[in-house]
Formats: sequence, C-alpha cells, structure tokens
Amino acid sequence: MRPYSIESNGLPIVYATGSGPVKSLTIISSKDQTCEQFSLEEPQITLENAHIEPKEEKALLSKLDRRFVPMLAFAYFLQSLDKTNIANAYTSGMKEDLNLSPRQYSNAVSVLFSTFLIAQVPAVLLLKKVPPRFYLSVMVFSWSIITLCNGFVKSYESLLALRILLGAFEGGYFPAMILLVSMIYKPQEQAKRVALFFGFAALAGAFGGLIATGLTTVRSAGGLEGWRWLYIIEGIISSTAAIWLFFGLPNDVEEPSFLDEYDQDLMRARAIQRTKYMGSREKFQWLFVLDALSDYKTYTGLIIQFCQNIVLYSFTTFLPAILKLGMGYTSKQAQYLSVPVYILAAAVFLCSAYVSDRYNLRGPVILGFNLVTAVGYVIMLTVERPGIKYFACYLMTFSVYTGPGLNVTWVSNNVAPHYKRATAIGLSQIFGNLAGAIAGQIYVHPPYILGTSFSLGCVVLSSMLTLIQIFVFQRTNERKAAILRGEELDGHKERRGDNSLDFRYCI
Repeated sequence: MRPYSIESNGLPIVYATGSGPVKSLTIISSKDQTCEQFSLEEPQITLENAHIEPKEEKALLSKLDRRFVPMLAFAYFLQSLDKTNIANAYTSGMKEDLNLSPRQYSNAVSVLFSTFLIAQVPAVLLLKKVPPRFYLSVMVFSWSIITLCNGFVKSYESLLALRILLGAFEGGYFPAMILLVSMIYKPQEQAKRVALFFGFAALAGAFGGLIATGLTTVRSAGGLEGWRWLYIIEGIISSTAAIWLFFGLPNDVEEPSFLDEYDQDLMRARAIQRTKYMGSREKFQWLFVLDALSDYKTYTGLIIQFCQNIVLYSFTTFLPAILKLGMGYTSKQAQYLSVPVYILAAAVFLCSAYVSDRYNLRGPVILGFNLVTAVGYVIMLTVERPGIKYFACYLMTFSVYTGPGLNVTWVSNNVAPHYKRATAIGLSQIFGNLAGAIAGQIYVHPPYILGTSFSLGCVVLSSMLTLIQIFVFQRTNERKAAILRGEELDGHKERRGDNSLDFRYCI
C-alpha cells in the first residue's frame, strides 16, 4: 500500500504503512481519551500532483525495458529477416533452381507489399480492442509458418502466393509495435527504443548474410538445397518469438500486471503527465480519424516516410544483388561483404537515436544523415571501380534505418491523442511501405542506375520536406507560447490534441 499521513498545523500526527490497504484510522486523544475516526481514500492523481522522483522513474523504465524491449526487438529482428531473406536466397541458388528472370524476382519482391500495405491501419486501430499478447503472438506465429513453407516452393507462382500471405501477416507488426511504444513511453523516451528495434533489423541483414554464406556450401542436405534450409531454419526460429510474446506481453501495456502496486501508481502518474499526448482512454471516435486526415503533418510525414523507405527497402532487399550483379563479386563474396555494411548501419542508427533523444531533436538528425547518404549515392552513380562503389555502400547506410526510424518516431511524437496518432502512424506506414513495392520495380537491371537515381531523388525530396517541417514546427511552438503569454490573439475556436496551446511539437 501507499503511505498516508494526517497533519495538524503542518505536522504529521499519523503516518500509516502496512501490507494491505487501510480504509480508515481511529485516533485516540491522549488528553481526554476521546475517539475520532478518519476515512482514508486513495488520493486522486491530478496533473498538479503527478510528480515522480527521477530515481523512481529511472527504476520503472528499467523494469519496462527489461520486459518489453527484448521481445519486441527480437520479433522485429525476425520479421526483417523473413521479409528480406529473399535477397540472400536469390543469390544463393533460388534464381537457378526456380529459373527466375530478373523481372520475376522483382515481382516477387514487390507482391509482398500488396497485402503488407492493407494490414497497416487495421493493425493499429485494433490494438486497443484485442489484447497485445494474443494479437502479436498470432501474427508472428502465422508468418513463421509461411516462412518455413517458402523452403518447399517449386515454382514462381507458388513463391508469389507465399509472398502475398507473408505480407498479410507481417504488415501490421511494425505500426502496432510503434503504437505500443507510444503507449508505454513518453515522447522523449521513444527514439532510443525504436533505435534498438531498427538496430536489430540491421543485424537481421548481417545475420541473414552469415547464414546464407554458411548455407552456400550445403548441397542437397536432406534432399533440399541450401537456400531452402535458409527459409526453414528462419521459420523455426521465428516461431519461438510467438511463444515469447504470448507469455511475455501483458493484456494491458499501459497498466502491466507484472508491476507491483507502487509501480502501477507511477504508471498512472506518467499517464497523467502525458494527457495531452495520449488523450483520454475513451472509446474510438471517427472524429480522431478525421482530425488525422485533415492535418498537414499526416501528409508531410507519410511522404518523408515513403522517401526514406525507398532507401531502406532498396538497400536491404537488393544489397547482395548489387554486390554480385552490379559490382561483379561472387555469391559467397556478396553474402559476407554485406555483413559489415549492416553492422555499420546498426551502429549509426543507435548513435543517431541517442543524439535524437538526448537533445529531443528528430528533423535535424534526419537531415544531417541524409546528406551523407546522398554523397554515397552520387559516388555509386559516378564511379566505376567496385572497391569505391563498395565504400559508397557504407555511406548509404547512414539513412537506411535512421530516416525511417526517426521519422516514424517524429510522427508519433507530434500527433495526439491516441486514435489520431494511430491513424497517422497507420497511413504513414501504408504509404511508406508502398516504397517496398516500387523498389522492386526500379531495381531490375544491373548495374541498377535507375534504382540508384530514384533513391537519390527521394533522399533530396525527404530532406527538403524535413527542413520545411523543422521551420513550421518551430514557428508554431513560438506562436503557441506567444498566445499563452497574451502577446497574440488565438484565432482558433476549438483546440484539442496536439493543436492545444500547451502541446509543444518536437523539432
């Protein structure tokens, strides 16, 4: 139970603690032996008294991180592995065994996103209706079985069918995961957690390359080629994440059952502190969806996400093919040369997220890293030597995960309340993941000049919109502050959510 005190003239006369709840106290006067009973109710937490000591909050965050971050990151690691392992399979024998043309391979990459996109918005809107432990575990188990089945495909048509099913079950995971993070953590706490998720996604690329390198030496083990074992092994590993999510996630992430009563109170206090950001816990209303659809931030955010995801999907899906077919390396060389590139991508994003959260900046970090990536693309387009082109791959990694990861955090930080945020994140992911389908159509013929040029253009467009948002958010914050000081008139009849005067946009 929480401690209670009753004061007289500012001095505590009763201080009660115990192992169970205390409903009332009887005070006996030492002077005249009279009795007086006091009723003790749980104090109501309000915005004014929702103060948390930094030491206590740090301890709570540590508990939340130990519980949520490893399992969510592991599942995202496996999703990234299962979604992009077609690149490693293609250069490890699938191309020859299924007699795939470059166009057929591109179609197999793109078709996944036909269902991947459709799953985005329903995933975030249903998250508060279905307990996360059931919702996410079923999703992960389903894509695990589909991944395993990829190891037994016999034709181009069966490959397409399985890719369509894979997209249907994988599409909702990332936006649901980001929304869970927004429900658990404060805005300034989110980038580091999202960075860990993308760091695991980068490691998935490296891990996939290592597995593929090892399996290139496998010939007809158990009657199956090495690339088939790549799918089978990864499908079996993915099923373990479903079990972990089922037993590890609580039914309610905002008041998780694994916390004790005191930490539950701290969670409620944090929720009060984030009232403007989270909104009420009332039922879904279409008004919040309309707010998102009429907000310019939804559209600038989704265009930036699309541009950054072009870099993400083109790089992660085609890096082995670029190394082999675009630069002339062998299959084995293409696999192991991709590993250090992905490791750098993970390290870069972890550093960028630390800086982003440390200084509460999103746009300037995206912009700075985009400039490095643009230099990489220019080098890739203008030089011929494979060694220099390979160096350009390292420069291109600076935005591979940083851009998509920080932008989705930026959207989450600057849109409120919950259902408006859910809609904005869902739309951002739908449009952003459309980039995956387009990437499969622009990276068709080596040395991939069209794809590299298109990606460079997306980096430039994203940087321009990011710069515009930085100035608009800064100006809006200044204007809200001026209205609160009485220096400007407020022309809005109604303000709610992130449009409220006391809601400050993250730059």
